Amino acid sequence: MLAITVVGIVIFFSALIYMAYHLVRRSKNKKRVLPIKTFSTALIGGLVLFIVGAVYIVTDSKADLEKAHQEKIELTAKNDELNSLYKELEEENVKLLADNKSMNEENDKLTSKIASSDTLSKELKDKQTIHDAKSKEYENEITDLKAQNTTLTDEVTNLKDQVASSNSVSTLSSSDSDAEDSFDENVSDSSQSYYQNCTAARAAGTAPVYSGDPGYGPHLDRDGDGVGCE
Repeated sequence: MLAITVVGIVIFFSALIYMAYHLVRRSKNKKRVLPIKTFSTALIGGLVLFIVGAVYIVTDSKADLEKAHQEKIELTAKNDELNSLYKELEEENVKLLADNKSMNEENDKLTSKIASSDTLSKELKDKQTIHDAKSKEYENEITDLKAQNTTLTDEVTNLKDQVASSNSVSTLSSSDSDAEDSFDENVSDSSQSYYQNCTAARAAGTAPVYSGDPGYGPHLDRDGDGVGCE
């Protein structure tokens, strides 16, 4: 329709230009006659084409305007929707930023705790190493002490055996020197015979000596409980 409008405008103005040209020529030639039929047809036809084209253009423009208006309404609604979504996203972003800040603070706390735990673990490992070293030293000392104790026990046993043997020999010698003096007493009452001391009783292998047993004597029972050489 735009082409029809342009054609109508061209024809219309061509007719006007032709009329102006005719008036100029007629001022020189009074006999010159304007072709009314052709001029009117061109003028009216151009004007009609222009009006028809203009109407269609206006109609199309109105349709386009309505379409544009509808699109504007749709775009406005979409823009409102996008603004609402943007607002929601902004609120969500604020919330996420707050959560992120909280998580960062919690992460810092956990990092600090991990560092403290690592330090404590290292200290415990160092203490465990020192403890293991001391335990090993104590085990070596205990082993040495056990060996020394075994040696001392053997020496004490040997000394006891030597003392027992010496006391036994001394008892036998004393018994031989007093044999004649005690012979009559032993013969008169054998139940009254007793060991001179606990050494003799241990040498004879009868310690401890109980009251009523051969060899028991009050001098052997210092606490008076009836058991001598305990």
